[in-house]
Amino acid sequence: MKRITLLLVASIYFGLSAGYAQLFPQVDRPTGDDMSLLVLQFGREKADGSGYEIVLNNNATGWAPVVKGPDGEIIPFRKYDSAADVNNIFYSENLTAGEYTLVGFYHVYVDYGKLEEYKKEINNPNFIMSYEPFANNSYHIKQLVELDEPVKINLEAGTVKSLGNYAVKFEWIAGGFGSTDDRWKAKDGVKIVLAEPLDEYIARYIKTWRTRSWRPWNERNPSSAL
Repeated sequence: MKRITLLLVASIYFGLSAGYAQLFPQVDRPTGDDMSLLVLQFGREKADGSGYEIVLNNNATGWAPVVKGPDGEIIPFRKYDSAADVNNIFYSENLTAGEYTLVGFYHVYVDYGKLEEYKKEINNPNFIMSYEPFANNSYHIKQLVELDEPVKINLEAGTVKSLGNYAVKFEWIAGGFGSTDDRWKAKDGVKIVLAEPLDEYIARYIKTWRTRSWRPWNERNPSSAL
């Protein structure tokens, strides 16, 4: 038993030191000295209005920021839903310098009727969909929830910057208790209820991440760690 415990501790230590632990999200190392990273925090208002909590991100319903890059194209962001004491974290790495604009947020939900059609098209009744908010899947429907005012940031070369902290208020048509094709759709009236543009809290939060892949990003993160 003692030997098993020691082996387990050694395995955990090795995973942490090698940067393979799942305590922190996956990120690509900088591809050049001039590459930058954008990050933001996002959540939803609690049902009783007492604060904010994480949004559910899975293959049937999920959220993602809508950020346009210097060329006007939408930039894909990764998500991290398991951080302690904060809501969902979205980030995008290896970005070039220039002006980036946060327009709002996508709510992406599955249309089960369209999903069945897709399964027939590919002749695979066992197909399992994934969380892919930036893909144009025929069975995923995007609802754009716009900010009252777009948030612009002039991203410099070789840095890490926060787009801020945001939260949404919404309800599903029925969610997991429903049976209609659009049960995961957000009802009319969905709106952004918290907007703190360029707030640096989440950049300060990730500053403490020191895995092999995150270390070079946080060496160029100008925010002070929490």
